[in-house]
Amino acid sequence: MKTGENRRKNDQDRKAGLLDRIAAESGCMYLSDLRGCVFKDRCRFAVAQIPAAEYPVKAWEDAVYYIVGTEEKFKTAEEAKQRILEHL
Repeated sequence: MKTGENRRKNDQDRKAGLLDRIAAESGCMYLSDLRGCVFKDRCRFAVAQIPAAEYPVKAWEDAVYYIVGTEEKFKTAEEAKQRILEHL
């Protein structure tokens, strides 16, 4: 695989990884449970425990879009993480 292709695959894995991690750590059986925040307190706790720097801003923006339902742009991963926490 070419270097550019590797980067794209890694970015895709990180994006999916953040949502999967939030779902797993909050006890959601399905990723779609994050949309309705079935376990709102658990979701909030899970997001709060994840260091923003572990995922790129784009992954956090995608998580905002999936969980909050709005497409927003952020300068930092921490800002995006805080947006999710505000929503929850």
